Amino acid sequence: MISRARALDLALVAMISVAWGLNWPAVKIVLSQIPPWTMRSISFVVAAAELFALAHWRGESLAVPRGERLPLVTAAMLNIAGFNILATFGQLNMATSGAAIIAYTMPAWGTLLAIPLLGERPGRRQWLGLLCGLAGLGVLLGPDLARLGALPLGPAFMLGAALSWALGSMVLKRTRWTIGPAAVIGWQFALSVPVTLPIALALEPAPTLALEPRVAVALAFHLLISMAGGYLLWFAILKRMSVAQATVSSLIVPVIGVSGAILLLGETPPLRTYVALALIVGAVLLVVLVGDRREPAAAGPVPEPQRAS
Repeated sequence: MISRARALDLALVAMISVAWGLNWPAVKIVLSQIPPWTMRSISFVVAAAELFALAHWRGESLAVPRGERLPLVTAAMLNIAGFNILATFGQLNMATSGAAIIAYTMPAWGTLLAIPLLGERPGRRQWLGLLCGLAGLGVLLGPDLARLGALPLGPAFMLGAALSWALGSMVLKRTRWTIGPAAVIGWQFALSVPVTLPIALALEPAPTLALEPRVAVALAFHLLISMAGGYLLWFAILKRMSVAQATVSSLIVPVIGVSGAILLLGETPPLRTYVALALIVGAVLLVVLVGDRREPAAAGPVPEPQRAS
């Protein structure tokens, strides 16, 4: 019998898998009409506005205590700006399926980095889940491995994105946040805008308002669900699980991303997709359903934000 806590963990993993999995083909579609720096600037501005509005509605203060400012800027540069910029250029230089898969080598880096940085000690089932999940990604990549060398920039960008995301997750996990989750994530997006907007204004033409219908739908999904919603879910998952559990649980995202890309293109998924799906779902179950152990006490729970009266 699954406990309520584990059922909620699985629900969060399922929601973020859809939000971020379908975001991979969505971003590829958006990039067909909107240049990369402009697209990222738009997504950062809109996500920040959405999350600040949510924080105001929830009564969360947007004032950042002095001791949390440096971790907030660091998390923003790694978790939002670094990952999203590198992932965007990775997709421009290689197939979406390969890009998504390389991005999700992040659980390996996250699990390993959490040992010296957070003092986490992954259990036997967590290591088994990690190996099972990475085996699934290897099966999914399959024939594409031979082609990665043809476009070395793409894999390099995606590996950088994976490392940036892993380090950003360390910062989010180890900081005792006293401001609410919407404010934490909203500020990360807002702090990332100065990184992309000047470059977009200097190097890229103004985006056209006459978007193709599928580009408009993909952009709406990206802005309304994947960015603000996805990162809120990730913050909640990191709050509830150890980094090892959270990162391995995210391995189902590239399966949905690759499957979504195949379906949008009208192709028949190859057998290896289903083999990879079985391995990765097994990894998620191994990690998420492992006992009721939570993160070390040093990480501390994230306090509930004060609501306005």
